[in-house]
Amino acid sequence: MNKINPSQTILFSYLILIIIGTFALLLPICNNTKISFIDALFTATSALTVTGLIVKDTPNDFTFIGQLVIMFLIQIGGLGYMTLITFFIIVFRGETSIRDQLILSEALNYKGLSGIIRFLRQVIIIVFFCEFLGLLFLFIYFFYENNDVNKSLYYSLFHSISAFNNAGFSLFSDNLMRYKSSLYINIVISILIFVGGIGYYVIMDIFLFMKTNYFSKNNSKSYNRISVHSKAVLLTSLLLILIGTLGILFFEIGNYNGIWKFSLYEKILVSLFSSISSRTAGFNTIDFSTLSDSTIYLIILLMFIGASPGGTGGGIKTITFLIIFMSVINYIKGSEKVVFMKREINNKTILKSMLILSLAFVFNFIITLLIAKVENQDFLNILFEVISASSTVGLSIGSSNGLSLVYEFSSVGKILIIISMIIGKIGILSFAIAVSSKNYTSRVEYPDSRLIL
Repeated sequence: MNKINPSQTILFSYLILIIIGTFALLLPICNNTKISFIDALFTATSALTVTGLIVKDTPNDFTFIGQLVIMFLIQIGGLGYMTLITFFIIVFRGETSIRDQLILSEALNYKGLSGIIRFLRQVIIIVFFCEFLGLLFLFIYFFYENNDVNKSLYYSLFHSISAFNNAGFSLFSDNLMRYKSSLYINIVISILIFVGGIGYYVIMDIFLFMKTNYFSKNNSKSYNRISVHSKAVLLTSLLLILIGTLGILFFEIGNYNGIWKFSLYEKILVSLFSSISSRTAGFNTIDFSTLSDSTIYLIILLMFIGASPGGTGGGIKTITFLIIFMSVINYIKGSEKVVFMKREINNKTILKSMLILSLAFVFNFIITLLIAKVENQDFLNILFEVISASSTVGLSIGSSNGLSLVYEFSSVGKILIIISMIIGKIGILSFAIAVSSKNYTSRVEYPDSRLIL
C-alpha cells in the first residue's frame, strides 16, 4: 500500500474540516433561518477556502455564533490548517516529525525543510500582527460611525481577518458598497488585501531588508537587498493593479448603469478597489451586474491570474503568469533563455508554469461547460462564477436578492462550484498529484519524435 503523500494529506484534511464546519453551521445556535445541508456545505467550503461566495446572507441568516464559526474557518483557511497544527505541536510538545515538516512545507509552498519551523513562527507573527493593525485602523472608523465599542470591535476583527486572508466575507448585506466613497475604508481594506496576497516570503523579505538597513544598529548590512522573487511579485502585482484599474475605467466609458454614473473621484476609487479585490479578495464596492461585458471579461482574467505564491489568495499566481509572459516574449525575440532581472529561469520552472496554466484552463473549461448544461444562466456569468470559485476570489455577478449568483444554481451547480473552490484552495497541480497514482521513473530512453507544430 502506497503511503499518503503531503498533497493527499492536505486534501483529506481540508475535506474533514469542511465537513466539521458544515455540521457546525447546521446547528440551530448558528443560524437564524432554516439552512439546507448543501447551503451549509457551500458556506463552510467558501469560508475555509477563503473564497467568499455566499448563498446565505452572513449578517442576517447566521447568528453571532454562526458568524464566529465562519470567521474561525476563514482564519484556518488563510493560515493553512497544517500551519496551526504544527504551531501548537511546537508549543505543547516542543518538536515536530519529519513528516509534519514535509506536509507543512507543502502547505506553505516552502522549498525544502531547512528553516521551516523558524519560518512558521515568523508567519504566525506576521499574520496576527497584520490582522491586529487592521483591527485598530478599522476600529477607529467603525467606532466613529456607530459609537458602539463592542460592535465596532467585532466588525473590525471580522473584516480585518476576512480582508487579510482575502476571503471577501462581510457583515454588511451589501458587502462594502456603502463605503464606495470612503477613502479610509478603501485604503485600509486594500492594504490588508495586498499584503495578504503578496505572500509571507515577500513580507519577510521586506521586513528583514528594512530592519537591517534602516532600524539595525549593526552596520554590517548582512541583508542588504530584496530577493528577485520579491521584486518579481511586487512588480507584477503593482502592474496588474494599474492595468486593471485603467482597464476598468476604459471599458466602463459610457456605461451609465455602471461605474460611469459616479463622480470622477468615485470612478477612480471604485476602479482601483475592484482591480485590487479581483485578485482573489472578493470584496466589492459596486454591483458587478451593472458592469459592461468587456469589464467583466477583464476581471475574469485578473481573477484567473490571482495572488502570489505563499499568500492567502488563489489563482494560477502572479509568478506563474510572469514566467509564461517572459517565456513568450523571449521566444518571440529568438532567445533560447528566459532571463528576468539578470537571472535565468530554468526549464523545469517554465514547464511547471505551463503545466499549471494548462491544468487550470482545462479544469475551468470543463466545469463551465458542465454548469452551462445544467443551469439556465448567461454563459459569461457562469464563467465569471467558476473562475471566481476556482481562483478563490468570491466576486459574483449577483442574484436577484443580493447574494452570489450561485444562490440561483441547482444542487448540482452548487456542488460543482464547491469542487472548484476546494481544488482552487489546494492548487490545481497539488490536486492532480493528490489524485494521481504513484508512478516509477522509467530508465528506458526513446528516440526523439518529429512532430510538426
